[in-house]
Amino acid sequence: MSMRISSNQVLDAGTQAMDNSLVEATAWQKKISSGKQYSKASDNAYAVSRGVRLDFDIGRLQMYKANQNFLTSSHAIAQTQISSIIDGLNSLKQTFTQSQNGALNTSNFGALKIQAQQMRDTIKSQMIAKDATGNPIFNDAVNEVQIEPSVMVSSGVKFTDAFGAGGTFLTPESSQLYDSINKFVTYLDEKSRGVATTQTAGSIESGLKTAFDQLTMAQQISGGISAQVDASKMAMSAFGVELASSQSTLLDTDMAEATAAYTRAQTLLNAAQAMFAKLQSSNLFSKL
Repeated sequence: MSMRISSNQVLDAGTQAMDNSLVEATAWQKKISSGKQYSKASDNAYAVSRGVRLDFDIGRLQMYKANQNFLTSSHAIAQTQISSIIDGLNSLKQTFTQSQNGALNTSNFGALKIQAQQMRDTIKSQMIAKDATGNPIFNDAVNEVQIEPSVMVSSGVKFTDAFGAGGTFLTPESSQLYDSINKFVTYLDEKSRGVATTQTAGSIESGLKTAFDQLTMAQQISGGISAQVDASKMAMSAFGVELASSQSTLLDTDMAEATAAYTRAQTLLNAAQAMFAKLQSSNLFSKL
């Protein structure tokens, strides 16, 4: 039994073979030149689910980095401000030591009072200072910010954590810190007027020490958060490298595979073109 193949069938087969090889060669050439196996994860059946996961992870990573940068700046500003206030408290403690010199007269106490008043007012201005964005450095409330999976830290130093209970950003005079300093100023004022003091030297010293301890504790806690943020930055950086590697595995071209496939497709295309040219020059097609 014989099977007849028409000249049109042979011609169509040759044309189709060339088209298929050309399409395949063009596709591999594009992957080689662009370096991308797929333009998006959804182009690959396997990468559909994994690609969505990668996009989600990359989005979270960017959020963590933004939070970490914000916290680094926030706590650095707070620690710098606290350091300045601590310097002022140390100066006040030195002034207190001077005030206990039994040889001082009322004029000397008056001079120390003016000095203490200036320090008190400077510290008050530092307590209610604002950052470059116009927000209080020491706010009445702070938020919890996520810096990596399942890790939350305070966004800043709370006003009462730094300066003690009783005061707010709008009423710093009610804070324990300010009250302790102001009692010292009152003590010096009474000494300068030669009247009986309403506070003992021991209670003044104790109040300044309590304020100093409160402030240094807040500074240490803020420093601990800064160190934790730095550690999270390193962890998230390593995580970012892993994500980049996973994304590259899904989307980037395997150059060895692509080059081999392109060579194969180009060889088939050349063969198909040669066969088609031979068919066209045969007697069969010359008679059409």
